[in-house]
Amino acid sequence: MAQPTTQEALAELYGYDQDAHFDTDQLREGLTGIVSAAELDGIIAAVDATGDETVSYERVITLLASDG
Repeated sequence: MAQPTTQEALAELYGYDQDAHFDTDQLREGLTGIVSAAELDGIIAAVDATGDETVSYERVITLLASDG
């Protein structure tokens, strides 16, 4: 089975629930072993940079799209 993309992994973690909000600990726990360590560190850093305690799926995707 092919490795999911980061966006697919996030969608699966959030259950495609636009109302779900996760903190960095939940993101790290849910994505460890699914996305690369570098990708995971990038996601966590982007979420931390918002200053928000929790973020929605849409917000994480937006942060990833604006990265780089």
